[in-house]
Amino acid sequence: MKQLLFVFAFCYAAFSFGQEELTPLSTNPSLYAGHEFKTRASGGTGIDSTFTYTFSPLQISDVWDDFSVSKFIKYPYTSFVGANVTSQLYYCLMNSTNTVPEPVSVAYCNADSAYHDTISVVGGIGTSFITNFPAHSIWINDLDSLPVDGELIDLYDECYQLIDSIIDGVPDPTQDTIWLTPTYFQDSARVFNVDMNDPSQIWINNQACHNYRYAIDPWSLGVATFDGVDSTGMPYEFGNDNSYGDADFLTSKPIDLFGTSNVFLQFLYQAQGHGNMPEAQDSLLVEFWLVDSLEWYPIWNHTTLPAPNQWDTAFIAVPPNFLDDGFKFRFKNKASLSGALDHWHIDYVSLEENPLLVPQNFGDYAISEPIRTLLKDYTSVPWDHYLNLTDPNSVMLDTVKLLVYNSDVDPTNFGSSGTLEIDYNGSNQASVPMPIQPIQPGWDGTWVLGISEYPLPWAAQHTFDAPGNDTLATFNMRINARADIGGASASNQHLENDTLYFDQVFKNYYAYDDGSAEVGYGVTGTNSLLAYEFEAYEADTLTGVLMHFVPTVTDVSSYIFLLTVWADENGQPGDILYQDDYFFPHYPQYGGSKNEFKYYEFVNPAYPSEIVVPEKFFVGWEQLESQTLNIGMDRNIDNSEHIQYNVNGNWVTSSQQGSLMIRPVFSTAINHTLSIRDDIDNAIEMYPNPTSGEVNFKGLIGNYTISVYDMSGREVAQEWDLPSVAVDHLQNGVYLVNIVDFNGETVFTEKLIKQ
Repeated sequence: MKQLLFVFAFCYAAFSFGQEELTPLSTNPSLYAGHEFKTRASGGTGIDSTFTYTFSPLQISDVWDDFSVSKFIKYPYTSFVGANVTSQLYYCLMNSTNTVPEPVSVAYCNADSAYHDTISVVGGIGTSFITNFPAHSIWINDLDSLPVDGELIDLYDECYQLIDSIIDGVPDPTQDTIWLTPTYFQDSARVFNVDMNDPSQIWINNQACHNYRYAIDPWSLGVATFDGVDSTGMPYEFGNDNSYGDADFLTSKPIDLFGTSNVFLQFLYQAQGHGNMPEAQDSLLVEFWLVDSLEWYPIWNHTTLPAPNQWDTAFIAVPPNFLDDGFKFRFKNKASLSGALDHWHIDYVSLEENPLLVPQNFGDYAISEPIRTLLKDYTSVPWDHYLNLTDPNSVMLDTVKLLVYNSDVDPTNFGSSGTLEIDYNGSNQASVPMPIQPIQPGWDGTWVLGISEYPLPWAAQHTFDAPGNDTLATFNMRINARADIGGASASNQHLENDTLYFDQVFKNYYAYDDGSAEVGYGVTGTNSLLAYEFEAYEADTLTGVLMHFVPTVTDVSSYIFLLTVWADENGQPGDILYQDDYFFPHYPQYGGSKNEFKYYEFVNPAYPSEIVVPEKFFVGWEQLESQTLNIGMDRNIDNSEHIQYNVNGNWVTSSQQGSLMIRPVFSTAINHTLSIRDDIDNAIEMYPNPTSGEVNFKGLIGNYTISVYDMSGREVAQEWDLPSVAVDHLQNGVYLVNIVDFNGETVFTEKLIKQ
């Protein structure tokens, strides 16, 4: 049914939007890791070095989560020491009472390999008499699975079969001995247990996705999202479009409710958001754990499918027979198990005693949406392009729009302690106060109920600077927007959600997107064209394009497209500056990690390997077949005015709100063609290059940090104060090595080939 609904939705989209399509994802890009989740600390088989977990009971006052920060327990735990870590050594071979291990030197066989066989032949008819040797009763533990269990078995020191014969009453003096290899040896396995007793960690599983991007108008920063993919972002039943059933679980730690009364679970929930709308048979459910029976019981389910993007409140009484030490509750969803489908989001989960027996006002003020950039048009730009601007403030936002949600019953005054802090390399670079005076007509510094927008003047407040660094820079931003208590009953119960953290990055590309896709975007039609408009801060050399194609219902990785760069012609793609040809095309590639971009080079030998582009240009492709290629689309930032497509000879501006995950890469100090920059200290040498496992350095002095970046500018390896760094875990390809000294100044930059 879900597949048929997809087809209907696609046909409707094509009819309504002129060959544009939005496609649900088959994976969750913010989780996708391309491998199964493991809790094993080291390689090998069996349970040796495996971690188990116990959870100290929470108190009822601990159970509150608005998902502004992660309260999910982080697995796997890999530290073998610590105040909360204990271990137990299990032996394979134990004495008959399973209390004392057998010596390490023992070697045993079972009854089939240790016996004396006497064959008596009378009148040509033989009879076998088997007598086992003296046995040891040994308890054998299974060290391949937990919990450790075993059984009592008779084993033997002798590992041979002794065979003799008696013929017509006369013993044969010659005995035959068949020697056998022992099959039972002493072995051991140490299992580590971690007491996850931190009360700030509430949830013991992580199948639901903690995120800041899927919900629409959340009441606080962050939600937990339920869909049809597991903790690695992969579908529970990949390739089975008709699969359906229990999907994500979000389970609390045990909670001590002994002696309590009138306990209620309260939370907010929303269907769809920026994801896929559940259908009538899909559901979000709550189950309670009954300590007496050690079973889960269904307690709550929404009675009707809510309207898309609507926040509703659930208020659930905990029955008296559940009020015990060890109580737990969990959320789960029933959904299609073939992809990131049927989305539900929850927020403001709380468990509390409530003698009033009615839902309570949340009484809180919280930042609602993340700020993704302080730049006027982009989320990231090349650092050297920014540095070369005569007036860097001209490209900064005039006003930063901070969205907050007031869930109180009265308006709340804006606090005088609000600040925006900027750190670089661990040092504070600026502290900008957030003014409380009226800063736009009609706004008096009071938060009304629901969502409000705080317009923070920004452009003239700060100019980014990273002394000695002309390669790349990342600035750590922190916005605190505390609210004073105003009005007779106004309150701000939770101060932790009044602070927002984000990074302002400057790398070697221009980006409109926030780095994560909610849907796949594409156009249909043979030889259709897709073009994405960019206006760089300066004319420069383009070395390639980073793109993030997303897995959807259809695998399109075998479909050809021709990477294309156009000059601008009155706001539309004009002359072709570069295009692949049929002998040198490209194909969509899917990444193997979270939101991974793939780097697409200019491979057509008819053009230079680096393309000089004017300030305004377009990048995109011509596709040879009608199949939608599904480039990732970020639905949180709208740059649809820069997306154009052409299916019949005319360029049309997209009607789908979002930003494509396409990033043109420029020839800066971090580009993939770099060999040695002019300002590099030539006394530093890197070898071997290419390498398959480790790269070494000569000439390093003092304290320094070695960082390895992929072509998306993502740091993939780092080492401190050592003359080498391991890269054996990286995929084959081109990387950039950057070394900074203790002052944060770049002293070495060079490309590295991993093969």
